[in-house]
Amino acid sequence: MQQIALNVIAIGIFVISLFSMLAPILHISPLVPVVITLFLMAILGIDTGLLQNRGVSIFLEFIASKEHRQRVIHHEAGHFLIAYLLDIPVLDYSLSTLEAWRKGQRGSGGVILNLEQLKSKEAPVTVFDKLYTIWMAGIAAEQIVYQEAQGGQDDREQLYALLQKKGDNKNSYRLKERTAILQAKDLLKKNSLAYDTIVTLMEQGSTIEQCYQSLNLLKASSNAPQLSLI
Repeated sequence: MQQIALNVIAIGIFVISLFSMLAPILHISPLVPVVITLFLMAILGIDTGLLQNRGVSIFLEFIASKEHRQRVIHHEAGHFLIAYLLDIPVLDYSLSTLEAWRKGQRGSGGVILNLEQLKSKEAPVTVFDKLYTIWMAGIAAEQIVYQEAQGGQDDREQLYALLQKKGDNKNSYRLKERTAILQAKDLLKKNSLAYDTIVTLMEQGSTIEQCYQSLNLLKASSNAPQLSLI
């Protein structure tokens, strides 16, 4: 969505420039493109100062199709469930840029993990392996439900940034990405009932506490398949 927002801004600048060149030919007052430019500059100023450059993303999400919103839910539910299964604490989640902005979260939202708490308990290698799988879980979920993933570019960039920071060979990036996606897919398929539960809870706007409570009840239920890592 961030790249789309940048593309929209670039197209807007191009259209204004074209309009300014054609105004004399079309006998349009030169004040018109000036007023439009000032208006857009004011909007961008508000976007930069108040919305932290997320205004275009908020607008695009507002007009997005129902299918796109469902994809986002299924994507984030994948992150949530895999984090739960791997004992990574989830602090919060948001399903849109506007919701993230209202909650004071950075970027366009998603699942927020408590990484500091995890690092204090486990060896770094274990932490990294879990993070790879969690970050790729959104892509894995989309591939399972929709046969292809449209989102996940931010997740990939996050993964590659961590691999680069660790000093891993760049030639191994794709392999580790594919391995993490396969691991996430395996866990999601084995825990499909839990995944469907999280999707429903997110659709209803449930809190983190409600999500954890439902998963814990499902895990303890004798009538439901146990949540499994095997």
